[in-house]
Amino acid sequence: MTVRPSLIQAERVDWASLRCGCGKTGAHIPEKFANLLEASNSQEMTEASLEGHVYIQSLLFEVAVPVTSMIVAALNEETSEAVHLRLLDELISCVGGESHWTEVEAGAPELEIDCQIAAREGIWTLYTEYATGRASMARMVLDVVDADRERFEYFDAKLIDRVRKRAKRH
Repeated sequence: MTVRPSLIQAERVDWASLRCGCGKTGAHIPEKFANLLEASNSQEMTEASLEGHVYIQSLLFEVAVPVTSMIVAALNEETSEAVHLRLLDELISCVGGESHWTEVEAGAPELEIDCQIAAREGIWTLYTEYATGRASMARMVLDVVDADRERFEYFDAKLIDRVRKRAKRH
């Protein structure tokens, strides 16, 4: 069994005290996340989806903040390429969403800001992603989370050609 810092991070969270998009507490999120990390086919990937729990469409729930930290940690872990891409996609949803109306009423009107702050903990992981084959997705995240606009613009000027070349191939 592989030691996964993302799952160790999950142990630090009182999930049962957090609101989930499915209407239950977040107690089931660590298992769902672990299943996502180990998914080996499209059915397992679909079953482990964080949509409907962390977010619904672009609307975030309280569990999104600790999940963001777990995703950033997991980007440094060994996963399949499909899982890695899914993690980046889930991260885009967390940092680019906005609080669900029920979260606003519960006193959490800016969960996306908290997710962006959590994602900044892995800023160099995100820049490494930008410098590799997953440049487009990492660039989307960085454009939202990097508060140092001068740094983002400098790296972007150096790396944007990777995004353009990849887009031309697809």
